Amino acid sequence: MRKKLVVASILLCLMNSSLANAEVNHFEDPRLTVSTVEADWSIKTDKTERPQVGASVATLIQAQKELQFQGTLAAIEGNGGLVGFAFVETPLSQDLSQYKYIEFYAKSKEARVVYTLTLKDEQTQQDAGTLTFEQEFVVGTDWTKVKLPLSEFQPKIRGRLVDSFQLDLGQVRSLSFQINRSKQEPDSPIPLEFALDVGSEVLVTNQE
Repeated sequence: MRKKLVVASILLCLMNSSLANAEVNHFEDPRLTVSTVEADWSIKTDKTERPQVGASVATLIQAQKELQFQGTLAAIEGNGGLVGFAFVETPLSQDLSQYKYIEFYAKSKEARVVYTLTLKDEQTQQDAGTLTFEQEFVVGTDWTKVKLPLSEFQPKIRGRLVDSFQLDLGQVRSLSFQINRSKQEPDSPIPLEFALDVGSEVLVTNQE
């Protein structure tokens, strides 16, 4: 009789443990892959957008485990100072409203270069220009984990902050990695040789 009780107790403990694990797994954060190396990425620069004044040049290599975005960033005289840009963009059709952070691994040829992660939603086309939601980041020359709060993307039109818009996380339509001359330190080289490598996946998560 005692043996039966011991066996029953062990079975009950195992069942409770399994239920507990199931509950933990049920509430685990389901990290969502937003984009990968294999996605449909396209390059744009000031040279492709404004060939009469542009001079930046960029290339993109979709390697097996990383996206390699590299080139030369120009310094063009603009109304607000030096300008020049290059970016790689991929279309999305994602509802990110249940997530807090966007996360990826990246490294840069130069540690001081400022890059920008940009998202667009259904509000993109505005009378004043293209509406984007941006957040800057800097990474080292070794692989660095980047985690950006989705709530802190700033709305901009033509590089200028606008206060009357908020990113609609339920209708995110594109993601891009950018480099802009206006974001760099005053003493950065002209032209600036840049190389940003991004890991195989861009994810969203709720994990701190």
